[in-house]
Amino acid sequence: SILSDRNHRSCRVLQTTLHVILMLLLAMSLSRFTLAMVSLHLIPAHDAFKLLDVGAPRTGTQSLHDAMEILGFNSMHTGSFTPIRVSLCEYLFGNGPLEDAIALLGAFDAAMDEPVMLMYEEVMAAFPEAKFLLTLSDAESWFNSTVELARTMSFNRAVMSVPDPLDELDRNSWKFLCSGMKSWGCNFENSSAEEKETCLQNYARHNERVQEVIPPERLLVYNWSDGWAPLAHFLGTAIPEEEFPHEDAVKSRNEEREVEALRSFGLAAVE
Repeated sequence: SILSDRNHRSCRVLQTTLHVILMLLLAMSLSRFTLAMVSLHLIPAHDAFKLLDVGAPRTGTQSLHDAMEILGFNSMHTGSFTPIRVSLCEYLFGNGPLEDAIALLGAFDAAMDEPVMLMYEEVMAAFPEAKFLLTLSDAESWFNSTVELARTMSFNRAVMSVPDPLDELDRNSWKFLCSGMKSWGCNFENSSAEEKETCLQNYARHNERVQEVIPPERLLVYNWSDGWAPLAHFLGTAIPEEEFPHEDAVKSRNEEREVEALRSFGLAAVE
């Protein structure tokens, strides 16, 4: 039984390691592949990119992604599938070409999460008809929610003996800055009081600035409790019959992995 448990854990470590390697390879190629498909007209470029969510990660971006797809929009959630955002990261933090970032957005109707939520001025210029959505969350609640997610992810990496790929990166590199809102000075693992204050200040400053820069007729400040009506009215679509989605797939996946890891060691998850 002990040998079987060890073999099981070894297989899980190998699977997770291979997954990390695959994701890194995808990160270097998928965004480029998408751009190539757009340039060859194999993926249509949407000149009328319709909606950019300018809210921070962990403010309902996954629910919005699902809602946009229900409304019939081709939506890109850059937090749930990070390899696709390479050209966005290179532009924002690595002096990459703006043209590539805009071309990637042009393959979709809507986009949300890190880092695309920082590109509202570029989107305003490139897509004059585009609209913007901001979801406001209490800063302290937002920070604590992200800390909890980071804790679960860190636990899973530790149990599976998988290193954090960010540990080996230059702290000024675009790959490092384009994850976990590090461009805001955030550190959701072992954050000092000073780091937390910097993170919260930049969170508030971002929310204030988008409301100053984006014309009010192009910006919807949205509350998730309002459901479909204000979003559908803002986008000029019919109100769907199905319930408004409330999704947190990233958190759910990591919590499931945490429970599975605890069980592999014969431990029960704390309710």
